[in-house]
Amino acid sequence: MVTLERTDTGYSAFIPEFDFCGTVGDSIEEIRQNLVEAISLFLEDIPSKYQESGFDDVDSWDFDFRMDVSDFFRLHNPIKQSLIAKRAGINPSLIRQYARGIKHPGIKQARKIETAIHQLGRELLQVRF
Repeated sequence: MVTLERTDTGYSAFIPEFDFCGTVGDSIEEIRQNLVEAISLFLEDIPSKYQESGFDDVDSWDFDFRMDVSDFFRLHNPIKQSLIAKRAGINPSLIRQYARGIKHPGIKQARKIETAIHQLGRELLQVRF
């Protein structure tokens, strides 16, 4: 799990289980690339037990990014907030307040938003051109 947080200059990311690993970037892709590089450098200098367990194939890792709702909408600005609101069954005005950081969703509301985003993602993965 990667925890992503907004900073004054972009975003910072860290993996709580690896106290050695953190990075910054302006996009998920940049952060992912920086994490792969940081972890790879770390793994070069540690005992082979990590390499034997498959940890050294960092390029194939799937990162699970955890972030605040407002950070999600800032990173993914083209996504229509009203579309997510409709799918989540939440008032669009309330979603806009979450996106701006004016209000913060409770756990139940955050799960509704997360579910709506994941459903949209699965639908987008089915599109072919």
